[in-house]
Amino acid sequence: MGLVYDGPASFFNDIFYLVYKYADISIPPDPNYPTLKIKYEDGYFDVEYLGQKESASFENIESVIHNLINEYQKSIFVIAENSLIITPEGTRTSGFLPWDKKITVDLMVGDIIFTHEFTPPLGEFIINIPTRWIDLEITGLNSAKVNGVDLDLPTKISVPPSKVLIEYGFEKIELDLTNYSEQIYSVDLQRQDLYKSVETKIKKVFELESGIYFYGTPISVWIPKKGEPIVTKSRFYCDYGDMEEKSKTYYIDGEIVFAYEKEKTVYLISSSGHFFTLGNKTLNKDFGRSPLSIVLTSNYIQVTTFGLENYKIDFSGGIYKQGNAFNVLLDLPDYSVKEVYNIQDYTIEVKDNIINIYNNKHEITDNAAQ
Repeated sequence: MGLVYDGPASFFNDIFYLVYKYADISIPPDPNYPTLKIKYEDGYFDVEYLGQKESASFENIESVIHNLINEYQKSIFVIAENSLIITPEGTRTSGFLPWDKKITVDLMVGDIIFTHEFTPPLGEFIINIPTRWIDLEITGLNSAKVNGVDLDLPTKISVPPSKVLIEYGFEKIELDLTNYSEQIYSVDLQRQDLYKSVETKIKKVFELESGIYFYGTPISVWIPKKGEPIVTKSRFYCDYGDMEEKSKTYYIDGEIVFAYEKEKTVYLISSSGHFFTLGNKTLNKDFGRSPLSIVLTSNYIQVTTFGLENYKIDFSGGIYKQGNAFNVLLDLPDYSVKEVYNIQDYTIEVKDNIINIYNNKHEITDNAAQ
């Protein structure tokens, strides 16, 4: 069919492909064939074909063109090179696919599935895909997953232009090789060392500015942002001190139920209602009863005890009693355990009463080989 387009140049490319999806196009129009006329005016397209006229926005112009032309969408015959096409019916070495400006197909290469996108050339109805391959070189120790499939390292695999997900220990690397034009792409995975494995039941985790404290039974672990991890039997330990040492001069009962760090001072409250600090500021207070509610703001900590007494701990240095409370619900911070934590040089996995500490002092490079 012929095509006459009267509108902004910015729309022409998209409209051309929409029409071509259903019919071959002659520009200028061949008088021996009907002509599709499209005119743009005031945000809408007036579409005319064989005496029929419809108006459409850009969002629904394809359905209007399809209805007027009244033809099925074109198909192309696709042949997979060194791979298999995945279809709802199974895998095939070839098959018909609906024609489009961009066609997405899942290709199985060995046991790995890659989502490959390609643009079929105009006028060709037998297409070999992919038109090129990329040699993906992965170096490292042990193994890695590529799109969910385990591979021993080092390895070299041929992949079609596509997005590739590499999982290596706790690392996830997403490569977008869709438009990568070189033949070789190299990824160097440095080893993720197991620094230490500790068998203990982690009950709470306090994430502070200077590090993470994993409170456990029978032992706990302090992992600072700067320095080496510390394994301890303390109820709380950080860069600024040890709760057990503090308790020798100021008796502290119970477990820690609140920990917050501000300006190199850690503010702590125990389950029995003891408040104290470790770090630059020295504050101690026995609230007499267990905390019922702890509210943290940018300037202070508001504590309500089971004795329904209110206390305000001001970060400027004061502790103030503020009368009684009524009808207060239990509202304490949640320090429940997650499976994975990341901090500076370490990744920590907590699972099945084992805390594994991995050393991340390495760089992962995914630069293409020159």
